[in-house]
Amino acid sequence: MSPRHGIPRAPGPARLARRQFTADPWVSLGLAALVGLVALLLTAAPRGLVDVQGRQLEQEIGALSAAQRDLRGDWQRTVLFGSPADYYGAPGVDGWAPLVEGAERVRSEQPEPLRDVLGPAQLLARLQSEVQFTPDIESGYYTATLSLAVDPDLREHVELVEGDWPELVVGPSPLVGVGGSADRPGQEGPEEPEPEDAPEVPIVVLEETAQELRLEVGDTVPQTDLVVSGTYVPRDPDDPRWQHVDNAAVMGTLYDPNRGEAAFLTGFLSPENRGSIGPAATVSMRVWYPVDASAITGTTGQVEALTAQVNGFLAAQHPLATAEQMGDARGAQIPLFTTDLTDALDRVASQQRATSSMLAVVAAGPLGVALAVAALGARLVVQRRRRSLAMTLARGASPAQLRRVIAAEGLLLGVPAAALGHLGAMLLVPGPTPWWQWAVSGAVALVPSLALAASVDDASLLTRRQDLGGRSRSRWRWVVEVAVVALAGVATWRLLGRGARGDDAAATGIDLLAAATPVLLALAACVLTLRLYPLPLAALTRVLRGRPTLTPFLGAARALRDPAGGLVPTLAVVLGTAVALISAVLLSTVSQGAQVAAWQDNGAPVRLNGPVLTDELRASLEDIPGVGAVGGVADSGATQDLVVDGERTAVRVWVAEPQVEQVYAASPLIEGPPPAFWSEDGTPGVVTLRSADEAAPGSAGEVAVSGLGQVEVLGHLDEVPGVLVTGAGVLVDGDRWVAAGETLPRVSTTLIGLEEGADPEVVAQAVTDLVGSGGVVTTVSTRLDTFTEAPVTVGLRQLFVGATLVSALLTVLAVVVVQLMGSVARTRLLATLRTLGLAPGQTRALTAWELAPLLATSLVVGSVLGLAVPWVLLRGLDLTGLTGGTAQPALHLDPPLLAAVLGAVVLTVLTAVTTSAWLPGRTNLAQALRVGEDR
Repeated sequence: MSPRHGIPRAPGPARLARRQFTADPWVSLGLAALVGLVALLLTAAPRGLVDVQGRQLEQEIGALSAAQRDLRGDWQRTVLFGSPADYYGAPGVDGWAPLVEGAERVRSEQPEPLRDVLGPAQLLARLQSEVQFTPDIESGYYTATLSLAVDPDLREHVELVEGDWPELVVGPSPLVGVGGSADRPGQEGPEEPEPEDAPEVPIVVLEETAQELRLEVGDTVPQTDLVVSGTYVPRDPDDPRWQHVDNAAVMGTLYDPNRGEAAFLTGFLSPENRGSIGPAATVSMRVWYPVDASAITGTTGQVEALTAQVNGFLAAQHPLATAEQMGDARGAQIPLFTTDLTDALDRVASQQRATSSMLAVVAAGPLGVALAVAALGARLVVQRRRRSLAMTLARGASPAQLRRVIAAEGLLLGVPAAALGHLGAMLLVPGPTPWWQWAVSGAVALVPSLALAASVDDASLLTRRQDLGGRSRSRWRWVVEVAVVALAGVATWRLLGRGARGDDAAATGIDLLAAATPVLLALAACVLTLRLYPLPLAALTRVLRGRPTLTPFLGAARALRDPAGGLVPTLAVVLGTAVALISAVLLSTVSQGAQVAAWQDNGAPVRLNGPVLTDELRASLEDIPGVGAVGGVADSGATQDLVVDGERTAVRVWVAEPQVEQVYAASPLIEGPPPAFWSEDGTPGVVTLRSADEAAPGSAGEVAVSGLGQVEVLGHLDEVPGVLVTGAGVLVDGDRWVAAGETLPRVSTTLIGLEEGADPEVVAQAVTDLVGSGGVVTTVSTRLDTFTEAPVTVGLRQLFVGATLVSALLTVLAVVVVQLMGSVARTRLLATLRTLGLAPGQTRALTAWELAPLLATSLVVGSVLGLAVPWVLLRGLDLTGLTGGTAQPALHLDPPLLAAVLGAVVLTVLTAVTTSAWLPGRTNLAQALRVGEDR
């Protein structure tokens, strides 16, 4: 028999898969698009996080001054010979060479990345003798203080404007003060008279300083033998190096309300000078390594590695030169290094851990919904091919063969889609691509294949009812549900107990426990919802059975007997609602925490640090328009005994001026002493600070403070608003302290309260104009503006909004896919009912009944979950790195924001239900009934 007249050859697997795909490609293509979207988001999110963290890192490090950021080392040495020729016996010898070479050797010995972060070392010698003189009366300065310094690289950083570079002149003992001479360490007894032919020592000064003090080139500095040989201007006035050289790029001033302004300037000796202008001199030496903020990049682990290297550098000794190399030194030249960089790096690492964990927490919800929708889409693909798959099985194909064919189709869909999504993310968000990102995209590419293969469980034409109820045909359902609830309980317990255990699991990066807990709680909530939901629905069906209206009863019965829902739409709505509310609550909590931290740190709308708060300065500040009160808190300068029931504990006494009560009262979000603290009657009240509450707990009996007498402990503060407290102490009212016979300490941190409606920036500018460069003025509004514009804040806001939008999109997609899965049976039923007289409006209402009750229940469960999860997270997730405070922020609920977010979620669910209900209303009755006849 020829093949032409015989039994047709069965199509091969490839032809069969191609025929099934081309018959109904849209759902498969939609599944591929979902895979591409998930791969894009999973690749773009961590890359965006690295970009945000990198920009935040650069901003945090760049915000430090060079004096704070750079690794700076100081030491003292005695210079016996100012001229290298006097010591080495040969002209042209570089007296700075041993120190320069040693500093470079120390830098080159450091490991990566510290070596790349540090720039070439720079050196400065400053003579300890300061020269005070009275400038020309026309200058307006009542006094001037000149500091002599030697910068071996001066010619590289300044440009000579007028005159000549100073020559190397070392006299026997030039006059450097009124009636006095230069330092002569070790010399005792009466000073020898200066020789009449003592040479003048040339110096160069800043051109602006010379003009301000009426000094011309060739002039002798009043009351000294120092002569101005030239004036200079910095080549780059903004070069951070000038922050290490006081008064060299800008003349310093200090305002005294009683006497006027004092000037401070630096005069540079010859760069060849070793640090002496006469006999042996004591010199303050400084070496610093400039830190390149742009070179500090990387993830949390890399930042922590750099922190460890910096700490190791500070802990070790770094000899720059031996005594033999220096010649006139008694020992090796060993600087004592210090920097504020480690504090900033610790703060950045804390921020990075918090942002990474919050990304994992917020992204886990949409990822869970996306995987559920992918599984649902795979089931829809198999369901729409049920007839062809059943015929394939009937013709002899085994389920394993069918599963392999459809799994291969999933690979053909998933691999290109995931690759395109990954490449799209690389184009959208530039940055490094670690290997694990490709591994994640590869895992995403396998999702369609695994989901399709798992969906081919029963491809026969046999249909079964899927009644909702407490019992299940699967004996494993109870096991899985109990396991999910148990895991959620254990995760929550571990997260809540983390503080008591001291188990900071987030110290190494992403907090997996904090990320998994919300998803496990959502799964547990869905399990409980699906278990309990049929009970009220069955009761409602019994109630509606006796009513004449068909639609409610039939809708409730179908929702119970032939539900279109199940775990997937329930999980989608619960997670979507929870993610939206969690994002809103966490964003409002971080924002409110940043505000509280800003107020606690500043202590008042405007704060002045530096000048002592005298009566004259207080009066001048109070005269500024908008100022309501001026006061301060200061350390008494003495350690007192806190006596509690006979037990003594050494504490520092901090004294608050009476005006501080008004400052704190007018400043919102400040936790100050209680009102009884300021009372002038009865036993003096004190507030314990820092760890002093351990010595004076609330149950303590008799409490006394030496110097003050019997006291009453009114409360405890970890921090005094606006003032840095470093150890155990007590806070005392200034009036009570004076009444006890003590004196008020000098206040150098001034808190300025404002009148209602006053602009803090205007007041701050007026205070700056008043004190000049002698004080540092800070405002709460400036700090809050910095927080709002910080890359990490903008990134978190974008993360929360993006997660909410993606969750909403996936929720709508899940609802539509669920409705499509039951479209065939629903179309047949609605066609029959329409033939019997059911109106189109009743058709849409009947369709809405299938999902509306379950989705409404899921909406309520998701709302409760969205408010409960942040409360749990705040007890296990450290957010202080984001707020900038020292205490964990309290949970903050913003009702308008929550109402807006919840309204948007409800609108999204209603849109999904309305769309799914509108589609069946367009049923073609004739076609649906004809298909029924064909069957």
